[in-house]
Amino acid sequence: MPMTRIGKTTVGLAVLCSLAMWTNAALAQDKAKASEKAVATQNKVDESEEIVFQRLTGFYFEGRGGVFLTFAGSRGYSNGQPFFGFEFGYDITDELSVQVAYASGYQAANPIKDPLEDPTYKHYDFGLTFFNLSADYDVWGGKRFALEARLGGGVVLISPEATPDQCPIDGDIFAGFRFEYYSLLRHFTFGAEVDFYFVMPTMIPALSASISVLYNF
Repeated sequence: MPMTRIGKTTVGLAVLCSLAMWTNAALAQDKAKASEKAVATQNKVDESEEIVFQRLTGFYFEGRGGVFLTFAGSRGYSNGQPFFGFEFGYDITDELSVQVAYASGYQAANPIKDPLEDPTYKHYDFGLTFFNLSADYDVWGGKRFALEARLGGGVVLISPEATPDQCPIDGDIFAGFRFEYYSLLRHFTFGAEVDFYFVMPTMIPALSASISVLYNF
């Protein structure tokens, strides 16, 4: 009888050891599956983030608004006035883009000459409407932002005339810097820009500072 009890005890211990080993193996297998699932989930998240952060290029439309000033008139500088514009553009490469742009600003209280001193200069205030071609190039940036240098030029309509017997169409050249932020909204980019214009032959220097929203198609 004692031997029988010992045999039963041995068998019971063996069964318990087998169950423990099987349980540990099952737990290890479950942990391995959970780890593999976590890695797969993280890979999917990483792939999703890569898609979200991918910059779109090609055709785009941009609207912008800000402040406009002129310089070197009878007062030295004008009052800050509203500035707005829009443009159609195309990204030739990730760094180089070209645009066709419309912009409008208003000059207030800084005529080229003081009408009180020279009666031929009739207007203290006048508007400037720009139709320009331009190009910008990324001079510095990262995955989701860029600093661009911009050059361009075109024609300007000044109304009413800034000088006596002024031609209805002037020309302009301009240069500026632009900061762009590529947002999580995949088609949208936000920007801030400062441009310096020189209107010829009327000889009006001007400055615009604006913010913008850009939509890539």
